[in-house]
Amino acid sequence: MSDISEIAKEPGNTYRRILGYALPYWYKVLLVLVLSLLSSFISVLPIQILGIAVDELRVAERVIPGATEGDRPHPALAKSEIPLAVPLKALSQYLGEGWLRGIDPTLLTFFVLAATFFFLQTFTTVVVIAHGYFMSEVGQRVIYDMRNELYHHIQNLSLSYFEDKSTGDIMSRVVNDINSLEQIVVVPLTTFITDMFRLGWILFFCFQWDWQLTLLGLGVGPLLVGLTYTFGKMIRQTYRELRDKVGELNSLIQDNLSGIRVIMGFARQDLELERFRQKNRENYQLHVRIYRMFTTYKPIVDLFTEAGAVVVLCLGGYKVLQGELSAGIFIIFFPYLRLVYEPISGLTRFYNQIQRALASTERVFEVLDTEPTLKDAPDALELTTVKGHVEFKGVYFSYPNGVEVLRDINLVVYPGQMVALVGPSGAGKTTLTNLIPRFYDPTRGTVSVDGYDLRKVGSQSLRRQMAMVLQEAFLFNDTVRNNITYGRPGAREEDIIQTAEMAGAHQFITSLPKGYDTEIGERGVKLSGGQRQRLAIARAILADPRIFILDEATSSVDAETEMLIQKAIYKLVENRTTFVIAHRLSTVLNADLIVVLEDGRIIETGTHDQLLSQGNLYAKLFQLQFFEKRDTPEEGPAPSLHPVEETPLPYDPYQGETGAKSW
Repeated sequence: MSDISEIAKEPGNTYRRILGYALPYWYKVLLVLVLSLLSSFISVLPIQILGIAVDELRVAERVIPGATEGDRPHPALAKSEIPLAVPLKALSQYLGEGWLRGIDPTLLTFFVLAATFFFLQTFTTVVVIAHGYFMSEVGQRVIYDMRNELYHHIQNLSLSYFEDKSTGDIMSRVVNDINSLEQIVVVPLTTFITDMFRLGWILFFCFQWDWQLTLLGLGVGPLLVGLTYTFGKMIRQTYRELRDKVGELNSLIQDNLSGIRVIMGFARQDLELERFRQKNRENYQLHVRIYRMFTTYKPIVDLFTEAGAVVVLCLGGYKVLQGELSAGIFIIFFPYLRLVYEPISGLTRFYNQIQRALASTERVFEVLDTEPTLKDAPDALELTTVKGHVEFKGVYFSYPNGVEVLRDINLVVYPGQMVALVGPSGAGKTTLTNLIPRFYDPTRGTVSVDGYDLRKVGSQSLRRQMAMVLQEAFLFNDTVRNNITYGRPGAREEDIIQTAEMAGAHQFITSLPKGYDTEIGERGVKLSGGQRQRLAIARAILADPRIFILDEATSSVDAETEMLIQKAIYKLVENRTTFVIAHRLSTVLNADLIVVLEDGRIIETGTHDQLLSQGNLYAKLFQLQFFEKRDTPEEGPAPSLHPVEETPLPYDPYQGETGAKSW
């Protein structure tokens, strides 16, 4: 991974990768390049018109007073080294001799020059608009495609990646870091391409006129390049630090907004404000450092460019006085060399913008180069339906930090069985169920469904056979209807209502302002904990899975609602394999199989009565929770997900099949 990160940080490699996103739009890129070449050429011509005008004035001044028009040399016949002068003066002479004979030739020449100047400016404007239109489209398409690829890649990363990264940092990479690419893909890149073409045209003309003066004017170029390179290395690292700090600031804000109730409940606003101020201060200090670097850098660059201009002004003026250079060419030469410095300065600005964007681009490519720890095999089997036979064989599991959570797990769960996982906190119950949808792979051993090793099946097809209801129900910032149908889009209205009734949610849903079309806010904040849990259960029921995983699914509801949900789940889990994690043993008293875990090991398995008679850990947990309650006649029997009087055990793991079902 470190090797990949280092390769991604190489500027040349990064540039190539960015350009790779533009390849699908090569025809538009080619059009942009043609427009850049055209606009850069046309943009340098109006200055030549100014030089031609100056030379024409000098010719007119040398005419002898009192001379007749026939004695006056026609301006078009005057020798000039300015390329644009020849066609324009030929046009002027043609008009004067054929169409506009009564107009003074010099005045007519100035009319032609003025009209040409305006035409070139207008044409340049049209080309620049077209160039910007196509370039912005290409640039934004690159950003659009890169953001789509990044988000798609994130969606396919393993669960462990999200456990190691903060949500705010990931959001910063998807939004802020991708947006920063606009600084090099859209406007700056457009300007850079045009400037480079313009630089080529200017140097082409200047070397033709006076190569010595041109070389002297360019003498400051190497100094600018060296200064830019040094500055770029410094600014790139600073921008990388800034992007990291922005990610940390986003993470803090995201945590605080998500946990605002906890913050207010513990009256810790002052503490969180101080934490925010600290992160904001670090952000502020980095910005100040960056602006100070730019404040120092730009005046030095300007000083070098002005030094080059002074050389051109002095030497060029001397050559004009010596007759080695015409006044018109000097008038053009001086602004041309100033225009030479502008692309060089633009190159430095573009380089610095690249350094800034690279700091973000590296963070984006760092995610794109992160390989999922869990990948489907090339020949992975796509499951269409499963019966629900789940087996753990010699399973060990350790997290990346080296902590071993599961040890030698051997467990067979038959289709349609309800298996309860109980034990102290940290015993490994949730980790065990996370292996079933293949959120993780075991360190050793195998987990299989219907005899298929989960490493050899497509993870998406596997998860479509399952549904999960977690202790902390997560709901989307959407309508009630869309949250319920999340696992089964397009479900019929009657199925949605029936599912909500089964989950004990229909009554409170109909009391909401817009019923099933009510927006419930971020994470379902507009609902109570019990209401959120019932919607999560309804979502799982509507998905109609073959394997259910219920992790403290009724922990956030009151006793009456818990009874309703348990009855609904009891009806639902018939003929479906169900794993129930529960600290409330009332929910698992009549499970087909109770698995007791402690320190990552299975220490007991059996039915409730069997485990109770053994007097081990399960019996102790049961006595702690229910001994007094079971002796209290007013409370009645403890609720159960699987009442004995309604459904006999389909399978006794110790006695074999009961005859209720055949596997």
